[in-house]
Amino acid sequence: MKYVNAGLGLLFFGLGALGAFLPVLPTTPFLLLASFFFLRSSQRLNDWFRSTGLFKRYLANYMDNRRMTLRGKILTAAPGIIVMSIVAIVFDNWIVRAAMIALIVAEIAYFAFRIETVSTEDAHAYSATLMEE
Repeated sequence: MKYVNAGLGLLFFGLGALGAFLPVLPTTPFLLLASFFFLRSSQRLNDWFRSTGLFKRYLANYMDNRRMTLRGKILTAAPGIIVMSIVAIVFDNWIVRAAMIALIVAEIAYFAFRIETVSTEDAHAYSATLMEE
């Protein structure tokens, strides 16, 4: 299972790296997934991932302080909200629709109230201090 987690971590890291250069592809959700899988694969891979510039720039502030920029929050929450909205529209079952709407509200509330919004300048300053280390 460690090899599967490592492979998935590398896949999502690659997608996150592409997202850093392609404006259409989101970076933060893929890096969060990469972090999830690296943590479950090996300490060595997880340490390597945490030392990369992508981690320090896009995730360190969230992982260390539970803080994100508004843009980061939107780009991270949007894919889940979009998918759940499509499911709610496609399914003709009121229980499924109600569940999807409840999950959408919960996701929005989580990003709005549980994760502090930080200015872009503060996020860059935090990343810069980590890059110097």
